[in-house]
This record gives sequence, C-alpha cells and structure tokens, in this order.
Amino acid sequence: MFRNRRPIRTFMLVFACCAAMATAAHGAGGNAAQQRAAEEYLRAVAAADTRAMSLAIHQDELAQLRSRLLDEMRLEADRNDSLTRARLFGAGMPLDAIERLTPPAFFATLAQRLRFSGREFEKVDWLEAVDDSGGMVQMVGRLHPPKELGTVRVPVLVSIIPWGKDWKAALPLELQAQIDDLRTGRVRAPGAAAPAAAGGAAPASTAPPPGPKNPQEILELLDAALKSLEAGRCEEYYDKQMSPNFRRTTGARALRTLVSACESRESLRQQLLAALRLVRDGSPRFEYAGTRAVYDLRGQGLPYSEMALEQVDKRWYIAE
Repeated sequence: MFRNRRPIRTFMLVFACCAAMATAAHGAGGNAAQQRAAEEYLRAVAAADTRAMSLAIHQDELAQLRSRLLDEMRLEADRNDSLTRARLFGAGMPLDAIERLTPPAFFATLAQRLRFSGREFEKVDWLEAVDDSGGMVQMVGRLHPPKELGTVRVPVLVSIIPWGKDWKAALPLELQAQIDDLRTGRVRAPGAAAPAAAGGAAPASTAPPPGPKNPQEILELLDAALKSLEAGRCEEYYDKQMSPNFRRTTGARALRTLVSACESRESLRQQLLAALRLVRDGSPRFEYAGTRAVYDLRGQGLPYSEMALEQVDKRWYIAE
C-alpha cells in the first residue's frame, strides 16, 4: 500500500517543476496572442501603412482620440475659427467631412501627417512582457531583419492592452506627442502651409521666401467666385468663373451634374471655398508666358494637390 507513494510523489514533483519552467519560459516574452498583437502593429509601421496601423491599434483608443479632437474642432467652429482643423487635416477638409470619418478612418487620415520609424523584420525575439497600469503590457523584444538587410537586431517596445480575449496595440505615446505638436502649432505637417499662429505661438520652422503675389485681375476673379459659392449660386460659378475651355470640354449633362452636386452638397461647396481662399492667399507659379497660374495645395486636406487659373481673351478664369 505504501510502496507506491514515493514514485507518485516523484512524478508529481517533476511534473510541477516542468510546468513551472514551461510557464516561465512562455510568460517571459508574453503569450502567443500578445506577441501577435505587437507584431501586427510593428509590421504596419514598417510598411508605413496607416490603414493597417488603424486596425492594429485598440479601437477604444482611436475612438477617444477622435472624440477629443472633434470636440476641440467643434468648439473652434462655434467661434468661427478653424485653426486646429487646418493644422491636423488641412484647411481644405471641411469639418463635416471629418465628422463622418469612423475612428479607424479618422486616425488613418490624421496619420498621413505624422512621422513613423519602423524596420522590416523576419521575426521578433520577445524578451519580456512587463505588466503596466490599467491592464497594459509592455512588450520588449529585438527584431531579426531579413537577410538582405544585414544582421543588426534592433530593440523594440510595443504597448498592448486587452481586446476581449485578444490583444491590440495601444496608441503610442510618440504618436500622441506628434499629434499634440501639430495641434498646438509647435510643428507643421510636411507640405502644409503655415496657418496663422494663435496665442503668440512662434512658427516651428522658417517659411520659404514668398513667391509672386496674385495680381489684381486674379483677386477680382477669386472674390467673385467666393461670392457666388458663399451665396449658393453654383450655376453662376460654373457659368461665369469657370474657364470657357472647361465648359467647352465638359458635356452639358456632366456640367449639370456638377452644378447640382454643388447646390445640394454643403460639404462640396465648403471644400471649393477653402481651395479658393487658399489660392487667394497663395503665391502662383506662372506658366505659358504668364497666362496660366498654378497653386500648390499639397497638405491642405483637399482631394487634389494643385489648382490652376488661366487667362482667356485677357480675362482670368478657374481652369479646372
């Protein structure tokens, strides 16, 4: 009866030791779900894929970011101001268009104005999974690069938080800091025109030398176009301020569709108005012996990167 106890005790002791060692080895660098979440984020950053990043980050984090920034932009809009919106999304993107963005789309759009630093990797050696406050876990590891990228293993840190039974990356503090820099005007988005500083904030970089200013004839055209759109007179805008060349090469049905869309969609009119205001305050690049004026609108949140005016029979018109 008693002769079998020692082998049983020995077996149980060995089993317990093996289980403890397995648990320690598995837990040192996090479990499979934690590692998968961290690697999903790292791959998105390495590819500079803002949509993939938005899917790798916890949705609650993105929803809170969207809510906080939208609240600030709405308060500014109530004061007839748009400084934060211009800094974060560009002066050409209307507030109602931003409001329609889902949290992932909001982040993916905003992230186009941020800077990312990530390297391609073949695998990750996860060294430690450190518990942090609020259920957050700090995943510490080293990237193994693909063979063609050398042998240097770069250290990485990814913050992850629970997502149901799984895990997602937290919104990195570095990106939060960059967003705050943009919001407050400490830095400017690449390619964006500098909005007027508020609260005495100094510009973060020296602006390039100003180009030629708009001549009076162009200012008169732009003022007339702005008045037409502000009053909702879209047919007048397309008939009088758009170039005869544009009207000639645009079919009558297509032109009616453009006028109808302008009349029925406030967001479209606001986008056109924003573009015209940027052009009015901008400096053109003249082409074709001074008969075409081209304006750089990159980084302004518009669906196009430039706008052109042209001179026809000694009068200026919006070309396209």
